[in-house]
Amino acid sequence: MDRDMDLWNALQKHMGHNVKITFEGAEDNPENILLQCEDCHFDILSADIETVCAREDC
Repeated sequence: MDRDMDLWNALQKHMGHNVKITFEGAEDNPENILLQCEDCHFDILSADIETVCAREDC
């Protein structure tokens, strides 16, 4: 699998869905921040697991 396409593929699966930025823990001191799909209850991105880096081919 092409790692440069992981974010693209994850976001594409949720096109047209209701997504939101949410958190776990206390709002004033969250343990984690997530991009979550409200339609299928899937965590698209989780800041405690993933990071976003610039693509190397750009």
